[in-house]
Amino acid sequence: MPHPYLYFSEKDIISYKEKIELNESLKAKYLEATKNADELLNEEFVTEDFANGRNSLHGNFWDLGRQTNRMALALGTKYLVEGDKNCAEKLRKLIRHFISFERWYAESYIKRTPVPWHADLCSTSMTLAVATAYDMIYDCISDDERNEFAKRIFELGVKPALSDWVFPETRIHAVDSMGHNWWAVCIAEPATALLALKDNLPNEDVNGILDCVNNALASYFDYDGNTLFNKYRNYDDSGLFYESIGYFEYGTATPLRYLWCYERYFGENAVLRSALPKNMADALMSFAYPYSEDGRTEFAFMDFGDSDFIGDRPLITKFLRKNNLSSPALDVLSNTYETDVWDDIEGYESFSENSDINALKKTNIFSSGYVVTRDSWLPDSTMLAVKSGYCWNHSHNDSGTFNIVYKGKPFILDSGRCDYDDKLYHAYYCQDDAHNVIRIGGNGRRHEELYRGTKFNGRIIDLKESNDFLFIQADCTGPMAHLCSRLYRSYFWIDNSLLVLFDEAYCHEDNTAEFTLHYDGECRKDGNCYSITDGERKATLTSVFPEGMIYSEKEGHPDHRPDEIIPYLELKTPTAERTHLLIHALELGEEKSKISHFSGKNYDGIKIVKGNKERRIIFNHMADGHVMHDNSNNILEGYDTDAYILMLDDDKTAGTRKILMVCGSYLRKNGKSIYASFTKKTVITDNY
Repeated sequence: MPHPYLYFSEKDIISYKEKIELNESLKAKYLEATKNADELLNEEFVTEDFANGRNSLHGNFWDLGRQTNRMALALGTKYLVEGDKNCAEKLRKLIRHFISFERWYAESYIKRTPVPWHADLCSTSMTLAVATAYDMIYDCISDDERNEFAKRIFELGVKPALSDWVFPETRIHAVDSMGHNWWAVCIAEPATALLALKDNLPNEDVNGILDCVNNALASYFDYDGNTLFNKYRNYDDSGLFYESIGYFEYGTATPLRYLWCYERYFGENAVLRSALPKNMADALMSFAYPYSEDGRTEFAFMDFGDSDFIGDRPLITKFLRKNNLSSPALDVLSNTYETDVWDDIEGYESFSENSDINALKKTNIFSSGYVVTRDSWLPDSTMLAVKSGYCWNHSHNDSGTFNIVYKGKPFILDSGRCDYDDKLYHAYYCQDDAHNVIRIGGNGRRHEELYRGTKFNGRIIDLKESNDFLFIQADCTGPMAHLCSRLYRSYFWIDNSLLVLFDEAYCHEDNTAEFTLHYDGECRKDGNCYSITDGERKATLTSVFPEGMIYSEKEGHPDHRPDEIIPYLELKTPTAERTHLLIHALELGEEKSKISHFSGKNYDGIKIVKGNKERRIIFNHMADGHVMHDNSNNILEGYDTDAYILMLDDDKTAGTRKILMVCGSYLRKNGKSIYASFTKKTVITDNY
């Protein structure tokens, strides 16, 4: 078929010309996309000296792709729609200018050991951008130039990347080493570019190359991890990419774009489709947070790791939908996005009548170590997210952390990130200090785990949901195994407004334990309570147990602003011990519960009274792992049980009691069996 190939066809352009003559909004969007064409016609090209002029990982090579993409969008579109030869000529000169470069990546890669690299994210982005420009002006350049340009784009962009990542004769990377988002991008972008060049590469086995590409990308999607190199699987069994939502988009949308372009040429790509994880659309939407903006509903995304809270996800949304991988929940997000001019040319519609945000559960758990829950899918609702999983690269040292979004924006925070070449990126933002975790003796995970991976991952080990509370339990021990042999975090999320935390630790030697909390606003101490205020948003943190927790205000740094200092809260145990139990309660809003500590023989607990509800949560010290052969038998507030934790949820008006038993095999009262099992389980039972 004739060019253009990649995103729309000659037939699409003919149809689009007719549409913009009849549709004023389409025409306005087209004029907006091409309004700076005259300015771009006079713009100087990025020079090779400038590209090499910064001593950093990427130099200034990102500027090549940025300039090419801007020109391809405005000038290429104007040429195809209006036949403006000046626009095509500028793109022809741009291609000729950039193919005269020695390389499209920084000198730093030449110096890498043990072997030099020949491609990176800059060069692959540049490859696709130049190939796109080539595709758009194809009928305006001579046969000799078509062949020359295709050959040089292949030599400078496609071949170096696929030689490093794909070709068996030269490949230096494996999914286990560079198999995070780089693998997807550095293969899929040049492979997509190859589709535009293929007719003018007579000496290249394009079909054979694409077969290799399909297998390489399939290995990325179905990668199952590597024990020896501490690598976790890329996508868990719910379709979630472990490396934060921002890189979920980057590392997923790029190969999905390739898949869509490939199937425009060749039909179904069975190799790649068979490897795609199920439910990626709903995994993405589980982290979405609807908020109000100027009378509209917009979406942000929970920002663990190197992700950003306020950030559009249009690319992954678009290509999940284009590849028929969407869901009713994702279609709601799509309905908030405008199409761009290339979408309009192709005929892609962002709007779907199939949308239904409530088709997705309000609480979702992921085996990669996340739980996300919310009180509703309405804008500006309350959302809690917990992470206890893998650490490597863009996934931070933060096992056991939690974030709360409240009344439209984050309130209990993840500190985010800064520029990757800033010294504070690794020294602060990626470490425990920047998260809401438990530390031991002022220390957290080893910094080296960002490079070497987490040998023993954190995990979400339990979840039980009732109509008015959610119980989550995280094993945070693995990443802290150099400091302790037990570190368990139990979260009780009550009425979508009160978070009770039980933190149990067993240290290798006498040590303190520290509870850290990052927040938006100001914090004021009043005895064992800490009031957090940000305008209308308020919360109270109560330190329940042990008594005498030592408060200090630590210095942190806000998201993307490493030069600024902001406080965060640290509560340290008053004594250094081998064993620790910490109980804290964080309540949102101004209306406060009455919270107190109580204890009995070998147990400690928290009592919460609000309105007609009284809740007691009791920790059984006999169940902290120190016994062998003997069971963890105890009497907890009149109940005979071996449970790790017992929660008594009383409705005084109705005269009913609901019981949550965490990790117990029996529950009895007054000689009557309420629950019995030969193995320990977490269960909810009513009315005893």
